[in-house]
Amino acid sequence: MAGSCTDTATASGTVAQQFGSAQIAVGSTKSYFLQSNWWQTFASETEAYSGLSFTVHNPQGASVPQTNGAPMGFPSLFIGQYAGNSTIGSNLPKQVSALSSVPTIYKTNNSSIGTSNHNATYDVWFTQDGTPLSPSQSTPGAGGAYLMVWMFKPTDRQPRGNDNGRTNQSIAGVSGAWDVWVDTTDPPCVSYVSSNPIDGLAFDLNDFIKDAVSKSYGLTNSMYLSIVFGGFEIWGGADGLRLSQFCATVN
Repeated sequence: MAGSCTDTATASGTVAQQFGSAQIAVGSTKSYFLQSNWWQTFASETEAYSGLSFTVHNPQGASVPQTNGAPMGFPSLFIGQYAGNSTIGSNLPKQVSALSSVPTIYKTNNSSIGTSNHNATYDVWFTQDGTPLSPSQSTPGAGGAYLMVWMFKPTDRQPRGNDNGRTNQSIAGVSGAWDVWVDTTDPPCVSYVSSNPIDGLAFDLNDFIKDAVSKSYGLTNSMYLSIVFGGFEIWGGADGLRLSQFCATVN
């Protein structure tokens, strides 16, 4: 992996609101935001954080039916600017053509929780230009794109679009095999799904970005990398689900 991501933090606390957040400082020059973001269904979940990690607690065990493709929400950590929260020291937005590496680490306890009704994923946003998102903007906007990296495909849930035979693919620089799902609506979304469930990965996110650009999956070199989220899309349950380590550095 080109470069490394060594960010750590010591702050701790709990986020208990449907759309709560907490800024987590990494020294004096960089920060991350934790967001709860239960945008479809809120059932009194909380996110207890310690440094750049958090644990989801869902005492009511609410869920959405399989006929509803949208998750309850997406508790996550991120760098960039989203929902009026702006981290410091992210080096974002940055044009895709100017990226040299984006080393990142993502570790979870999925194997002890199960993989039936949530995913563990990066949600990476690209915008048409270098203007940070406004507080009210909930998508990358026309001319932008999404890139996701799923650690597994949960039971009876799937990414946007289809894989159309793009299974067990090799991605230069990244370990493992990946199924590639593509949705061509605007903004398009490409999702790299680990063919075999994994608890986490340390890698260069730019390897996925370069693959998506070279294969015309909806990303272009003229777009701007704007936000890097790491978290969980949750359709139900997930009490005790933990993102035990996360960091991302944009070079």
